[in-house]
Amino acid sequence: IDGHVSGLGKVRHREFAFASGEMSEEAFITFLTETLGAAADRCRDGAIAFVCMDWRHMGELLAAGRTVFDEMENLCVWNKTNGGMGAFYRSKHELVFVFKVGTGPHVNSFGLGETGRYRTNVWDYAGINSFGASRDDDLAMHPTVKPVTLVADAIRDCSRRGDIVLDGFGGSGTTLIAAEQVGRKARLLEFDPAYCDTIVRRWERVTGKHATLASTGQRFEEVEEERLAEFEPEEDLDPDDTPADESAAEDVRTQVAHTDREAAK
Repeated sequence: IDGHVSGLGKVRHREFAFASGEMSEEAFITFLTETLGAAADRCRDGAIAFVCMDWRHMGELLAAGRTVFDEMENLCVWNKTNGGMGAFYRSKHELVFVFKVGTGPHVNSFGLGETGRYRTNVWDYAGINSFGASRDDDLAMHPTVKPVTLVADAIRDCSRRGDIVLDGFGGSGTTLIAAEQVGRKARLLEFDPAYCDTIVRRWERVTGKHATLASTGQRFEEVEEERLAEFEPEEDLDPDDTPADESAAEDVRTQVAHTDREAAK
């Protein structure tokens, strides 16, 4: 692996698989150490890791980072167009911590005078709360979606065409789309099945290609139809004998209906 990227209104979202901050400080440090450590173990010597973290928890990340990584290369700031919601100062930025795995040389594609790419540690990209035609679509995919261009530029900074990029928190699949755009190979992990479907549908919509299940060679829509059928109740069942997993079936149908609407946009 050559590097990895970890990142109120009318759009409502399901709860995150790991909730939204209920871990204690010690538990969160352990969580970060284990997840980032698993990623670092699969990186080549000299790989660069970008880790997005809210300022409230930068202490926990730095504690985990000192255990997992060999060096902190920099701290980048995503400077958004507009400030978000907040009480004591509206937040207009996100932090991107830049770590290095091992002691080997890392790729630097923007060295002074080499390629003409001018890169600083302040990244100016519009935030998702900026007004735009795709705002609601982006928010519907995931509550913390990052701009594709932001991730694509970061990938270009420290990898070469054909390199592998790992994202251990796949989310809405932005890393996959960004890697596709800049000629890298992406490997994503995502714990929540709903977001796994979101990632696949987004990739199919952007590329026009068909995703297949590696173990069987089936297309995504074939697997979807097959698995939905497993939840369908028997027609001759008495209404009082509705299977216990019918509620699960309804959840799946609701999820598919939602992602179908998003894919059609």
